[in-house]
Formats: sequence, C-alpha cells, structure tokens
Amino acid sequence: MGKFKEFRIGDLFDIQPTKSYGLTNPKLFATCGKIPVIVNSSRDNGVGGFVDLEPTEKGGIVTFSDTTTADSIFYQPNDFIGYSHVQGVYPKKPEKWSKKSLIYFVVNFRKVTAGRFNYATKFNRKIAVELKISLPVTTNGDIDFPYMENRIRELELARIRELVAYLKVTGLTDYQLTADEEDFLENYRKNGGG
Repeated sequence: MGKFKEFRIGDLFDIQPTKSYGLTNPKLFATCGKIPVIVNSSRDNGVGGFVDLEPTEKGGIVTFSDTTTADSIFYQPNDFIGYSHVQGVYPKKPEKWSKKSLIYFVVNFRKVTAGRFNYATKFNRKIAVELKISLPVTTNGDIDFPYMENRIRELELARIRELVAYLKVTGLTDYQLTADEEDFLENYRKNGGG
C-alpha cells in the first residue's frame, strides 16, 4: 500500500450552493423528463425526480445537502438541476479529477463526516471546507490520481464478479435486456464505467 497524506478539503475544492430555478415543488416538478433534480435527500443519489427543464449544473461534481446529515454526499455523473440548500463541491483543478477519483473522494468524504452531523448539528459548507481528508500520494507528495482510479476500478470489477457468480448460482443468467438497458450499458462503457 502506498503513502497517504491529509488534505484540507477547501484547498482542493470550492464549495458553493448549486444553481436552482427557485420554483416551488409543484412548479419545478410539473413536467416529467430526463434531467435529474438533486434535492435535500440522503437516498437515491440525492435525486428527487426528473424534469423537462434545462440543467443548471454540469455533471462530474460532488454534491451534498446542508439541511440533512452528511449521508447526502454524492457524485453526480450527469448534468442536473440544483435545489435550495444543495451544495456543489467543485474541483479547483477539474482536469485532474476523473469520475473514479471523485467517487474515491466521496467515499472518504463520507468517512470523515460519518456520525458527526444530524438534523440538529448541521453539516454545511463552512464546516466542509475545513475538514481534512486522507488521500493517497505519490513519492513526491502529490495526490495519486491513478491509484484512486485503479482502486475504484478494482472494487467495481469485484462487485461485478460477485453479481455474475450470484446470477449463475441462482439460475438467473438467461435474461434479455431491453433497448433502454442496452443503451445504458453502452453509454456506461463509453463514459469509462467499465
């Protein structure tokens, strides 16, 4: 295992509110579409629904809610619409951070916040920027992005192998994918998912 070093989150990321439409829920969710609305939720990757409005934020960032627990920290792979009290965690050097390295970051960000916040003790951006997170580093002390990407890739492959073994044991290997599922898998592969 390589070396690790603590980094202040505010030195790596800018944290600010995501852009929202400022609409009431009935107006915001009046249409059904494909654009996710990231809300104050600790479930479903923070997605509160899908609408037919233009995204307010680019995907490829981390979000969290400052009105719930720190369980609301998620990587957002797609363009989305922000919501009141949803904070965007924007890399200061976006060219260095990939999907997999941001997922690695999310896991560790959640680890340092676990059990520290609740509905009475709010988790907010002022606290988040001061938190320190342990990340792998190269011999010269720089963040080891390839290590993080490879570690997430290894974990994904291990889970896929477990799923394939489970499907085989349970006799669920004879399946037919829908056209939408085939498209999803193709897009997932094209975007570095597997």
